Amino acid sequence: MANCNAVAPGLETTGDDLYGARICDQAFIDWAWDAHDFDEGDWDEGFGFDAVCDMNLPLGRTLAGIWCLNYSAEDYMNEDYGSDILQWGCRYVRENIDELDARCGDGTAFARTQTGGLFVDEWTELYLPFFYEQGVSLRAGTLVHESRHAGGKDHDDGNNDSSWEYNGSWRWQVCWLSWFAARGQRTSEPLKTIARQRANFIIDTHFTTHPGFSV
Repeated sequence: MANCNAVAPGLETTGDDLYGARICDQAFIDWAWDAHDFDEGDWDEGFGFDAVCDMNLPLGRTLAGIWCLNYSAEDYMNEDYGSDILQWGCRYVRENIDELDARCGDGTAFARTQTGGLFVDEWTELYLPFFYEQGVSLRAGTLVHESRHAGGKDHDDGNNDSSWEYNGSWRWQVCWLSWFAARGQRTSEPLKTIARQRANFIIDTHFTTHPGFSV
């Protein structure tokens, strides 16, 4: 694939078997493609443009994360910002990420977002670890994280957020994962478990001042 190689882990382990049938629907594919500004040139050459339903390829696995992000709330039609992040996280992602692009990456990051306003090409790139080292629910959480960057909030202490009160990308990711673990619908218990584990890992490692709690 585009000069980068990866082997997909078991589809049952990552939840891609569960979500694969859901994303393999032309109406959903068309909606997600437009809503997240996918372009053929960023998803061809082995990334899955010609085989959207192949859950071993990055495009199908990305769409699984998008499906999870959009339909995990019990009342998924309610995207009001006055409700919890499980309801509106998908809306925030759509409104703030300018485009989603697939790249190989160097293996050190899940994703990267470039912002800058006027005359700057804004984008979010997804790398091999995003596709192959995360289960479906964790991909959804990463999209929430990157959307916070796209909305203008960078980390303020290296790759860390200084505190929970800073209200940065790591907090938003923890919040979405925590709500998913507690209230997620149309999913599986293993995917809720890994969401909770990832949330606690972030709490312990990506805040300069520990928030003082776990989920």
